[in-house]
Amino acid sequence: MNWNFIKDLQRIYDTLDHWDVPTVERDYPIIWEKAHATSCAQIGRMLAEIRNIDIEQAAFACALHDIGRWENGKQLEHALNGGDPVRRFLAEGNYSEKNRELIVQAVVNHSKKEQIGTPLEELVKDADLLDCHWHGEHSQKPYHIARLKKALSDLGIRCLNERLGQ
Repeated sequence: MNWNFIKDLQRIYDTLDHWDVPTVERDYPIIWEKAHATSCAQIGRMLAEIRNIDIEQAAFACALHDIGRWENGKQLEHALNGGDPVRRFLAEGNYSEKNRELIVQAVVNHSKKEQIGTPLEELVKDADLLDCHWHGEHSQKPYHIARLKKALSDLGIRCLNERLGQ
């Protein structure tokens, strides 16, 4: 059991609980943010194993990828708005400068799903799409569908075109 990640996840939950105030109108409820952070982390672990990427770094980046939405509750530009909050969050942990910056870039760039980034950025984008797909969100954007099909294939899952809006 990786207790360090469990402790990091508890910090994420505590942060989300701190921002769960009735005066903030949210695009997504805090319970979704917790579930999405947790399931993205686990999906990130699976993809990291397949893609030979650091598993713990991938899980942590996936868990934090929506931190830009947590504070103000808004989806609009949440990836770009995630830079400062994720830097503050990472400053409290024991992470190398290189790892912190890779995670920050993955958070800031995770919504640019039509672009190709670093291996960690690509993994976070794919984990996000997979998790949303498995929670019932079906994007109609061609580049989302293509990315989703590739990610499902990487996991050895044969996808049905009807499920992916085609």
